[in-house]
Amino acid sequence: MYAVRYLQIRRGQKDHPLYMNRDKTNTETRVQGKADPRKGPRFRTFSSLGNRDFRLLWAGNLFEHMALWLQLISLSWLVWDLSGSALLSGLAAGSRGLPTLVIGPWAGVLADRMDRRKLVIGAQGFHTVVSVFFAVLVISGTVQVWHAMLYAIVSGVFFGFIMPARQALIVNTVPPQELGNAFALSAMTVTVNRVIGGMLGGLLITTAGIEWNFLVEGGAYMVTGLLLIPMKTPYQEASTARESSVFTNLKDGLSYVWKDNRVIMHLMAMNFVLNMAFMPIPALLPAYTTAVLHSEANVGGYLLAAQGVGGVTATVFLASLGHAMKKGILVLAALVMGSGAIFILAQSHWILLSLGMLVVLGITQTTFIVTNQVLVQSMVPDTLRGRVTSLYMLEFGLGPVAILFIGLVMDVLSVAGALTIVSSLSMALALLFLLTFKRVRRLD
Repeated sequence: MYAVRYLQIRRGQKDHPLYMNRDKTNTETRVQGKADPRKGPRFRTFSSLGNRDFRLLWAGNLFEHMALWLQLISLSWLVWDLSGSALLSGLAAGSRGLPTLVIGPWAGVLADRMDRRKLVIGAQGFHTVVSVFFAVLVISGTVQVWHAMLYAIVSGVFFGFIMPARQALIVNTVPPQELGNAFALSAMTVTVNRVIGGMLGGLLITTAGIEWNFLVEGGAYMVTGLLLIPMKTPYQEASTARESSVFTNLKDGLSYVWKDNRVIMHLMAMNFVLNMAFMPIPALLPAYTTAVLHSEANVGGYLLAAQGVGGVTATVFLASLGHAMKKGILVLAALVMGSGAIFILAQSHWILLSLGMLVVLGITQTTFIVTNQVLVQSMVPDTLRGRVTSLYMLEFGLGPVAILFIGLVMDVLSVAGALTIVSSLSMALALLFLLTFKRVRRLD
């Protein structure tokens, strides 16, 4: 069934949101979630927030990602102070992704077999308790590097269960024509918190003390869960996963990606570059800030915030105007430009230039994430959404491997040298994809 559906998409099925007749008046309306310019305003930045259920989910995402960014900057600086190692500092923050490699596919199966909303609420409750416990450990003054590593891994377990369900809930709370706007606004919760989390995290570290970061983090997780209690999912299809075993469920998800819709494999390959080159940068900012810019935690917070400013800019543009060019071309171009920004960042010893490159990185990274997710989610049937989303996000677990490699090179060679190597490899792969992924280039 899925193979037939994909062949229909490839042949240009008129009513599919990715391959519609471009001469039709409603093309941009359905693909980008925009209103027909003749029937309403051109700028519809917050249109999907008119939906109460998505509004609750969006507000929860806002607190969720504030907590995640606070954890990122706090763990990396805590371990940097305890060890003085760029490798350990980056790995502490990045270890959150490791459990995804193990539990990711099974979390996707779970998201398709049970109530996704209840799954997220339960996981957030447990996460709150763990965060407060770790804050108490920091306050007591007995915290060690391995405690931080363990906390990151435990947080990663919760993250692994939450994210496939949360991504699926975006589609389940908005009508199809609002999909592009909803994903852009959801990405805004990440980018805004690069600013809020970065500045708040750095400010709390240098004034009140790092233990307050973890207390605020725990409170944010609790608010996230509470906001989802009254939320409903009017656009979720009835689950068919419980009709088969969990192993059959997993096999169906793998088969869909591997056999029935190979273009998703290409999008996942591109996502691999993002996770291996772009995503580790925030976790490595303490080493870059100290060794290259010779500055303190407050400057590191500004650098993280600059990336957030770029991300906010991208999300506002995408939410307001949609995509001004083919989505396939856009994701490929974003990889190339983002790789270039990291390369220039590696050569910079000037704070203003570094801030500028992180703004560019924020724009390109966010543009890639939003566009890639819209492409994937537009092609996936809702009954398989959790499983495919978990496979798509599986590469997030490779982030700690990338941080381990980059941090090791930083310790052995130099911070600038490590970033130069990573950005060069990223650029080479991005250009290769641009030349060879013809199916992706055609995605509209």
